Amino acid sequence: MSDTVLNHGYIPEEHAPDPVIGHGDPTPPGKVGIWLFLASEIMFFVAILGSYVILRSGSHELFAKHALALSKPLAGINTLVLIFSSLTMALAVDASQKGKRNKTIICLFITFLCAAGFLGIKAIEYTSKFKHHTIVARESANGPLYVYDGHLHEEDAASMTIEGYRMPVPEHGSIDIHLISEHDVMNGGIEPAEAGQKSEKAMETFTIPKSEIAQDIIYGPWKNIFYADYFTLTGIHAIHVIGGMFPIAFLCIFAIRGKLLPHHTEYVGLYWHFVDLVWIFLFPLLYLI
Repeated sequence: MSDTVLNHGYIPEEHAPDPVIGHGDPTPPGKVGIWLFLASEIMFFVAILGSYVILRSGSHELFAKHALALSKPLAGINTLVLIFSSLTMALAVDASQKGKRNKTIICLFITFLCAAGFLGIKAIEYTSKFKHHTIVARESANGPLYVYDGHLHEEDAASMTIEGYRMPVPEHGSIDIHLISEHDVMNGGIEPAEAGQKSEKAMETFTIPKSEIAQDIIYGPWKNIFYADYFTLTGIHAIHVIGGMFPIAFLCIFAIRGKLLPHHTEYVGLYWHFVDLVWIFLFPLLYLI
């Protein structure tokens, strides 16, 4: 027997062993690799989620009242979408291991569609925030100063039309539009209020001359520390969703071409379940608490 066979376990003329699939080892190298990768991801998300918890504990009222502007229904739908995608991913793993090509293709394709749907709903949320303004302005040159908070409806060179709420600027004291929330303006004051408290004040449509605008800020990451955290956490999670869509698409293409990759499908499935689990933590932290 040659040294090659003794030292390496294969004849030179043969292909080298697949590094993803174990050859006699109790645990496939690919599974060890994916678990090591997920361990590093766990440490990363624990760090950023822990930072969010610490920052929130230091500014509880600020975080609570600004969280009211987030859409719980859209976030709830996204949660259901990801949970369902975990089910279809698990079914795809099982089907690929049993050699069921058609079922594997269908389940992978549905998982991909769920991921795309999740990102689409998140894009709707982001668009809403970038059209949400807090404005300090006068109705006319000699009119009183108001704080407006609402969503941009129309805009031209001379004016902005928003749909939302307004309140007079207090005669004494300063206004920081970074800290003012929709909840504050809706209730006619900037005093802290308990999370979940709602006003019966109806939304109105206001046309604001641009020449009378003193301050204007949208609900982007620069609004305040809450929105900086919101966009950071959900943005990083969205990047991970996109990162999972590529291997899911590749596995689906390979299956359509007649080649099932059960080991690779299992590893991608582990990653996808992790991405879904992260959202299960993000949903209550950002939207419910």
